[in-house]
Amino acid sequence: MDVTIARERLASVVRPDSITYSQGDFLATHVAVKRLRLMNKFDITPSDGKEYSEEEIYKAIILNEENKHQFIAVYGQSGTGKSHLIRWFEAKYRHNKPAQEVVLFIRRSDNTLKGTIRQLLDMPEVREIANKDAYDRLLKAAAYEDENKLKGRLYHEVLNEVEHDEEDRSIHLKNIERKRLIAFLNNEVVRVRLEAADGPIERIYSKIAENSLVDRDTIAQFTTEDFFISAELSDQIERAGVDPKAMKMVRALMADEDGREEAEKVAAYLNQFVNDVVQRCAGIAAGDFRDIFRDIRRELFRLGKSLTLFIEDVTSFTGVDDALLDALIVEHTGMNEGEKLCRISSIIGTTGNYLQHNFRDNHKDRITQYVYIPSDAFDEAGLFEFVGRYLNAMSVPEPRIADWLENAAEPADYPVHTVKEGQNWEFVPIEFDKKLCLYPFTKNSIRYLYQHALKQNQQTPRYIIRDMIEPVVNDILNGREKFPSLPWSLVRTNTTLSYRIESQIRDEQEAARVLRFLSIWGDGTPDQFTKDGVVYQAGVRSDILEELAMPPLRLSEVEAPKPAAPPAAPGAVADHASAAGKSPAASLAERPVELPAVSAGKMEKVEKAVAVLSKWVEGQAIDVSSTGGTSGALRAARDDIAKYLLSAIPWQAEGISLDQMGKIQDSSAPLVDFENQTRERTQGLYTMPASRESMHIIAAFLRWREYGGQSWAYPESDLDAYLVTSWTSRIKSALLEAVRENADADASYIEAAIAAEIYRQILGGEFREKSLKNLTVRHLFEKKEKKAAADSHVREWSALCALLSQKGADETNRKTVRQYFNIAQGDGGSVIVLDEPNLARTLRKVKSNRLSVPETAFEMQDPVKRRRDVFDHLKKIVERVGKVADAEQEKARGMMEKIRSFWGTDEFDDGEAMEEEDLLMLAERVKAFYDEANRTQFSVAFFSTDPVKKGAKQIAKALSDVGGALEEKDPLAVLLSFSGDPLTDLKPLLDLFERLEADFKKIDAEMAKRRAALGGEDSEEHSAARYERELQKLEESRSCFLKEGQA
Repeated sequence: MDVTIARERLASVVRPDSITYSQGDFLATHVAVKRLRLMNKFDITPSDGKEYSEEEIYKAIILNEENKHQFIAVYGQSGTGKSHLIRWFEAKYRHNKPAQEVVLFIRRSDNTLKGTIRQLLDMPEVREIANKDAYDRLLKAAAYEDENKLKGRLYHEVLNEVEHDEEDRSIHLKNIERKRLIAFLNNEVVRVRLEAADGPIERIYSKIAENSLVDRDTIAQFTTEDFFISAELSDQIERAGVDPKAMKMVRALMADEDGREEAEKVAAYLNQFVNDVVQRCAGIAAGDFRDIFRDIRRELFRLGKSLTLFIEDVTSFTGVDDALLDALIVEHTGMNEGEKLCRISSIIGTTGNYLQHNFRDNHKDRITQYVYIPSDAFDEAGLFEFVGRYLNAMSVPEPRIADWLENAAEPADYPVHTVKEGQNWEFVPIEFDKKLCLYPFTKNSIRYLYQHALKQNQQTPRYIIRDMIEPVVNDILNGREKFPSLPWSLVRTNTTLSYRIESQIRDEQEAARVLRFLSIWGDGTPDQFTKDGVVYQAGVRSDILEELAMPPLRLSEVEAPKPAAPPAAPGAVADHASAAGKSPAASLAERPVELPAVSAGKMEKVEKAVAVLSKWVEGQAIDVSSTGGTSGALRAARDDIAKYLLSAIPWQAEGISLDQMGKIQDSSAPLVDFENQTRERTQGLYTMPASRESMHIIAAFLRWREYGGQSWAYPESDLDAYLVTSWTSRIKSALLEAVRENADADASYIEAAIAAEIYRQILGGEFREKSLKNLTVRHLFEKKEKKAAADSHVREWSALCALLSQKGADETNRKTVRQYFNIAQGDGGSVIVLDEPNLARTLRKVKSNRLSVPETAFEMQDPVKRRRDVFDHLKKIVERVGKVADAEQEKARGMMEKIRSFWGTDEFDDGEAMEEEDLLMLAERVKAFYDEANRTQFSVAFFSTDPVKKGAKQIAKALSDVGGALEEKDPLAVLLSFSGDPLTDLKPLLDLFERLEADFKKIDAEMAKRRAALGGEDSEEHSAARYERELQKLEESRSCFLKEGQA
């Protein structure tokens, strides 16, 4: 690479869909496609037939040596390189075309209608047409319009079409349904939702105007998902002041069984109006494009010329695509000969999905040839060359590319840049003995990122450029001393390599960088060796590591590898198979050279089963209920497929925990079942369709068991192994989706399990704080032995605790929480580590949701019973906590009222809580009371205040906690407040008050008796008078005594 040049050239080279992308850069980055399919009939994903190179396709149909009418569709999934291939066809054809041929090329530009119209307006063949009215409309349609205004017009026009539907289209709504839809669309919340960045109005807008960020291959339509209504959205719609008719629509869309059908119907109904809406908003007539192309063809016929039209992407004509296709299918001969139209050969690009669903049948019938580009159009060598050519182009100055183009862009003269950075990196050979430097990639990194950084169905040229080449080059340009800095995920990490790196490199970020580089750019092994005087570490030259300023590292010394053996036959399954047992996946690599002969009896058994499979493919039901005969053989094959998939898929790497896989394996629902399968009570998680491919896979496993004795050691097993591994790759995404929990539940069973465990700890008194704030992962793993002790909880509280422990449900749930985040490492999963970051994230979510999960989660019909059991366990708690909280509050309220009446209302009503000092003072006063009662010889036994004195602090806290709990409305907050059983702490105080009350009554009664014994004069007045008389008598006696003494 030449970094200086690459900084300037990167942006232009990696934008191949830009209208400004130069022809030189295009040819400099072009890699020949060699796996094309040529067909006469449409097939969404053809898998049979001969494969052609682009050169063969070009000579066979694009060159059109027979000068015949052609309508050719080039299709594949999004990003496969349709536009690139069409542009290559156009460039080559323009160079070789006959003199009388006119070539029109409509680029995808930004893939919008306005951008396409601008291209047409710039073509001299269009500017010179006789139909000036159509030309003027196109000119007006190409003008810029404010984004928000245009979106608003789009929404209004859709609503207008519904309001004035004349029922002249194929899909109708009943009058009441249409009124409900109108009310629904008039709701402001619904409008905001449909105009959102991922909504249908934005998708339609993206096909008209230039400012949208929506993917270029997006189809401008309403989808079923646009009308999925969550409970939260329903609440928002209702709060917005909803029309009752709109709410009926909302409820219809939310219905469990019929909601999806309703959403599909609404989307299909509205999609009928999209073309008319686009035309109206763009200001063009449906026939404008048809008329323009007919005028062009008439003029060319007059001049004795023919037309070859290349259209990179037909979706650029969204809104008028029907009219365009009508123009392209019209032949110049036969019944149309009188129109004097020139011969037209059209080559148009589109996605398979658009072709299947948006082309009318009469258009498909008139397509003369289909050219299919598979998503894996490149083999490994082609992939390396593709990356190498882009890296080379961005390091070659633009003028040099232009000179090469001007000199016919001969492959022999292909310009290769002078390597300034990356001289020690890998190179890829191309024709004419030229080599392209792969810096900043290695072949290992290209393989890895292609397999793991690109999403399913995105392993295509567009995404290789966007998600591999561009980010990696930008990363190295931003500073090689930090390269690679992007957080590429590590699908598999060698534990030994990771340990050696972390033990030698203390800086965590640097250690992560080195591990990332050696695992992705290297071979991920913990080894180093010396070859030709160069040290290699994990397969990477040490001077490359020094170039990237990576810290010194020592790995295990091994011998240098010997030259690689010829590639093995296809069929090696992923290296994630379990080491325990002999699974089909593990045995794929164990095929001996000398294969045993297969007995006639085994061959006959397999043939009978295959005959049943053939009928199954044709529509007959298949029976796998028996354990013997053909039914038993098919049942065994089904079970073998399930075992194989369990061992072949890296479940943990795909985000499915060991606990979840354990629950699935223990489930009565099989992992795999067959379509149209009889006599099975429980449906499987993944259903193999009744197709030829499924038949071949099942037959392969029949042979694996019968011919190979549960191994691939039998004649022609290579083909079976290849079929199985290819099939596994294709169904992996669907299998993972089937195994995962239903996304509509909005909650995972582990969230429910954690919530239930927290409830158990609260109810059991293991977690005794007023909020969940300080509840951590540690609490989930601490085992606290519950001491048998009496408590003051209400009967409802105790009943719920007992319910949770029935049949060990609480321990089962606790086991789920403890196991879910385990990660198996090492051979055979011998080492188990805890995925604490993921556990902590999930715990935070559960806490933030206050132990609640959506109601829909309880209603999901999960075929895996043990996952369903977790939600059922939580549901039992959730259904009862409200009553438990109410009962506990009621009991506490009664106790507090008693305390209030004993203590006196003033102390409670002044707003201050009773504190420890108050209780200690109370204890002293009570003790003084009993001391005085004893001194005055009242017959009351002394009652110790020690329990109150010793527990004063705890009692004061309990009074405060219970007082706060009585104010709580949230059941969870109430449970948290009473988790520590504060009512038991209040019992000594309540006992004291109750004893005092009894003793007060006893003393009052005894005092009454004493007063009665003194004469029955028990009023205060009489007592005072008597007291005065007694004093007078005493004084008189004293005086007498003194006189006697003096005498």
